[in-house]
Amino acid sequence: MERYGIAPQDATGKVLWHSLNENSEIGVYDMKFGNTIIRNLTEGDLVEGIKKAHKRDDEHGEQHEDDPDRAAKK
Repeated sequence: MERYGIAPQDATGKVLWHSLNENSEIGVYDMKFGNTIIRNLTEGDLVEGIKKAHKRDDEHGEQHEDDPDRAAKK
């Protein structure tokens, strides 16, 4: 937090984007803390106690090649 000038009240960030490889592993995150956006944070940069997995929804999540719902939503 100190390195990026993030105030204690903004210590819990919001994930704006994350990479995802073929093994469903996240490599880097872009996050917003208050008004500060930090790009390319690794898992090691995040505090373990506040990380949460997000739920799968209709727009994201693992989809198998033969999944009929895999087509782009219109």
